[in-house]
Amino acid sequence: MTNTATKLMRAVCSVVVMLALMAGITAIPAFAASNGIYTATATSHYKHPTTGKIEDSGGEGSYVLGQSMTDSALNKAALVEVDPQGNTYVTIRLNLMDNIQNPNFQVDASRSGSFSAVSATVMQEDYSNNTTDFRMKVPSENAIIRCNMYVVPMGREVIFYITVGNLQSGSGDFVTSVKVEQPEPEPNTPAQTTPQTPSNQQPSAQEPSSSEAPSSQTTSSAAPSSSEASSSEPSSNEEASSSVSSNESSSSTAGGLMEFDESGNAVNNSSSEAEESNSGGNPIIWWVIGGIVVVAIAGGCVWYFCFFKKGKNPFQKK
Repeated sequence: MTNTATKLMRAVCSVVVMLALMAGITAIPAFAASNGIYTATATSHYKHPTTGKIEDSGGEGSYVLGQSMTDSALNKAALVEVDPQGNTYVTIRLNLMDNIQNPNFQVDASRSGSFSAVSATVMQEDYSNNTTDFRMKVPSENAIIRCNMYVVPMGREVIFYITVGNLQSGSGDFVTSVKVEQPEPEPNTPAQTTPQTPSNQQPSAQEPSSSEAPSSQTTSSAAPSSSEASSSEPSSNEEASSSVSSNESSSSTAGGLMEFDESGNAVNNSSSEAEESNSGGNPIIWWVIGGIVVVAIAGGCVWYFCFFKKGKNPFQKK
């Protein structure tokens, strides 16, 4: 009984592992490219990439030849475009176009072998390299594309499959049709802050407003020209400049201070100081005179209180 249960458990585990492996192989990538233009690598498949089914009439016996032929017919470069609405477009490039006629395309969105026809647009033809670019709308860049075309040397139609991957930003030498929108800057980011005005440029706030412009023009028009001003008032300007220079020179000699009389004329500090010194005299003399006066007053007070008031006159003869 124990051996039977063990064998049953092993069998269940084996089935679970097999199912997990199959799910991993056939799983469809959940991510999708965002709005942008991408170069991609195109890969050709003679068998369906997930189901392994061969729809070409050559069958399994022609697998090696059929895979080699499809590798030669499909260019490895491809283009994937995603517009702002999320619509995806794939551009594939076919080689050997002088041996290929009437290529048609279908897409398998679920990668389960269920295809639906799509229309393809010729974007450009390179006759020197014998290539043609075909652009078609697909559910996503992960969809499987089936191509059926008539091969002239074989004299029959050939069916194979195409997948794209390894997306890189850019367009290469392909013709693009999708507009890429730049993301809006988020609020409270450095992009939203007001740029500082460079030091070598004056800010717009210093520019005169339209209301100030007429007043400046009026002032300039009302003011006399330089020639008129110079001709009309030459003497006054010279007198003002000479008076300013003389005042400045006197102020520099007097320590930066100037005195003016009631008429507005500058007073010479040196002459006033000389007069003060002559009229005032030497201050030492005043100190000496003051000292003599104080001594005389003190002596008079002593004589009055000590001798005269008591009836003692030191100057009276006995």
